[in-house]
Amino acid sequence: MTVSLSVLPGFEKLSRIPLYVPGKPIQEVQRELGLARIVKLASNENPWGPTEAVKARVAAVIAGSEFEGLGLYPVSNGHYLRQRIAERKGVALDRVVLGNGSSEILEMVAKAAFLDGGSAVIPKHSFAIYGIATQTAGGRVIESRASATELDVDDLLRSVADDTRLVYLGHPNNPTGIRLDRAAIERVVRSLRQDIVLVVDQAYAEYEDPAEYPDAAVYLDERPNLLVLHTFSKIHALAALRIGYGLGSKELIGYLERVRSPFNTNHLAQVAAEVAVQDLSFEAFSRMKNTEARKAFVLEVPKHRCKSSGTSGNFILLETAFPAMDLFKELLQRGVIVRPMHGYGLPHHVRVTFGKPEEMQAFWSAAGPLLDGGC
Repeated sequence: MTVSLSVLPGFEKLSRIPLYVPGKPIQEVQRELGLARIVKLASNENPWGPTEAVKARVAAVIAGSEFEGLGLYPVSNGHYLRQRIAERKGVALDRVVLGNGSSEILEMVAKAAFLDGGSAVIPKHSFAIYGIATQTAGGRVIESRASATELDVDDLLRSVADDTRLVYLGHPNNPTGIRLDRAAIERVVRSLRQDIVLVVDQAYAEYEDPAEYPDAAVYLDERPNLLVLHTFSKIHALAALRIGYGLGSKELIGYLERVRSPFNTNHLAQVAAEVAVQDLSFEAFSRMKNTEARKAFVLEVPKHRCKSSGTSGNFILLETAFPAMDLFKELLQRGVIVRPMHGYGLPHHVRVTFGKPEEMQAFWSAAGPLLDGGC
């Protein structure tokens, strides 16, 4: 007699947790539709990299040497990369932790926080992994109020319960592109109970003007239970290698090390990131190109039956007068991949990543007539 795993309590709970649905890969669309040219603007990737220096470093590792090669395990805790990050960020080495993408660190902190249950406060329309990581670790989600254009800090603070262990904050937030100002960040940092870990996800921070961006890392010494996340997947253009990092107090990072899997980041990712984290000129170049693309996109929007929202990151939300899935499907037929936001409670929005000028032109050539005609 076959027994379904769904009757077991743990698996029954897992069945109620939504799956993370990634953007459609180029190869899948080509196979399904038989299209030769695909423009992918769905996953907030950087179209301008990686750099030749990064490629050369990875190629050298693949070629192998006495001390490194694909047949050897990576440095388990990523010591050398952590050293480079610590130097760049002006913190001690023991205040840096690495993850297989910053999403793994989201899972690590949830695993540590919810060993005895508890809750996490997550603003509405936030990155799906916040909720998934919380629930798979045994925590419950408390959703605070937010819209496509505003995050309600008052409601976030009011939503904290007696058993709240974590508060997640995307800064800028994916998918809405909302960024809090300095006063709002300070208020959250200083108002939350000290036994709550505040997780500030700064995956897109490098796309912001460094002179104006309110980096949460400046409060690391003020609030020991603060975890600030970054990734090499976005501006550093290393999404395929899956590597990110977190900054926190020595105590907090020590607890995360207890739940981190050995060898969780691979050697190719570590050495590529070592090169990338030092390349300030490529960051500046990517930031400039992203700013140019945003300005051009915002100028084009009013010409069509839609409006945009979100001012930060390497993406923008496009609101349509009709179900966004209709636009997504029609664009897919034309070889343009965007991300419909119905799964985030935004059924009339698509998220569009900023690509190269020719990619953005391809988007408007396909989307403009659809938007004008009501899809």
